[in-house]
Amino acid sequence: MEHKVLIGEGSTAQVVIFSPTEVAKIFHDHISDDFVEHEYSIHKNILQSGLLVPEVRWGKPIPGKRVLIYEKVEGITLTKLLESQPQKALYYLKKMATLQNSVHEKKLPTLPSQFEVLKQKIMSVKELNGDDKKRIIKGLEALPLGQCMCHGDFHPDNILITKDNAVIIDWCDATSGNRMADLARTLLILRYGGLQDRTSFLNFRTTLYARKLLAMYYRKSYTRHYQFSSRVLESWMVPIAAARLSENLPDFEKKLLLSIINKGLIGN
Repeated sequence: MEHKVLIGEGSTAQVVIFSPTEVAKIFHDHISDDFVEHEYSIHKNILQSGLLVPEVRWGKPIPGKRVLIYEKVEGITLTKLLESQPQKALYYLKKMATLQNSVHEKKLPTLPSQFEVLKQKIMSVKELNGDDKKRIIKGLEALPLGQCMCHGDFHPDNILITKDNAVIIDWCDATSGNRMADLARTLLILRYGGLQDRTSFLNFRTTLYARKLLAMYYRKSYTRHYQFSSRVLESWMVPIAAARLSENLPDFEKKLLLSIINKGLIGN
């Protein structure tokens, strides 16, 4: 597979062009067989929803590697469009909010429980002590479960814009649960995702402020499809921020998430 063209890489796998109509997701060595099987099963479930998602199948055996083959989508990520056409950012964010709502309008009870997934992630966070985890999970237990299909990692890099449509990819974190939890995660990523404290103070503060405005616009765009109160959305921020800490994030983003959590815990 070394000769294949690399088109993406994340914490779990590399994605390469496998054929003119297919891409291969080659999982890193530390990823378990259970995780790969879970992703395959989840994606097969999502295909039943009627949403535009690429087909998936098991890959041909590669010594020492686990591979899933996905239908190749001829498109560009929304992230790249936002970078290359910043003047159209509000237009794209509005379309993105419409797309996320279309996911939430679906129901697929065969998906994993959002509550159980969040609880497991929170319990695995190293940056939180046992008492804080118990308080966060207690707060999570008081929130309504919901039965909406939730992507679990809905952000611009997981949206491919094609000539005629938008295709959502990377469904391995999909769950059945509350749409507010899914929206809260998207807003946290829009505001803080990937932030690095490696630039000048002025540039960093400008970026942080711009991100805040874009997230506010996204939230407003989503309310055009589904009305909710600020209090309801805010009630999800602490558990979602805590669950996100279980991921491999830049240190500065972790500090921002911990600040949200600490303020939320003090308020309660």
